[in-house]
Amino acid sequence: MKFLIGLIAIMGIVSCSSGDDRSNSKTEEVSVNGTWKPSRYEFKGKSYPVSTCEKKGQILINTDFSGVYERYEAGAGAGECIKPESYLGKWAYDRMYGKLTLTYTEAGVSKTSQKTVEDFSDTELKIVDGSKNVDGIPGNDDAVLVYLKE
Repeated sequence: MKFLIGLIAIMGIVSCSSGDDRSNSKTEEVSVNGTWKPSRYEFKGKSYPVSTCEKKGQILINTDFSGVYERYEAGAGAGECIKPESYLGKWAYDRMYGKLTLTYTEAGVSKTSQKTVEDFSDTELKIVDGSKNVDGIPGNDDAVLVYLKE
């Protein structure tokens, strides 16, 4: 009987001491800061390339969260790229709600541009983008624009 009680006590001590290593592990914080360039669209499990003009765009987030957002698209002429959106301002990132917000001033008025972040790592930033018809079927595609960190 003493042997059985001793065995149970030893098993209890051993099981309590193992598995406590989690407090010593480090969780590396991934930074959203950097220069992010459009790479591809993802929609319904497929990948779609961005155009040569779209590749010129960027999301730049400095360590003080100042930065820019620039978007390019094809112009009327062959090989012509236009920049319909270009904003310089201050970024804020809300991890809980996955919102990346740029506050900027245009013609003396404070404005914001908000992007929904689907996911990001140290090399990829995935932004929900319903502005492009990637599959050729009319309607809002709600594709994800994948940016790569430079």
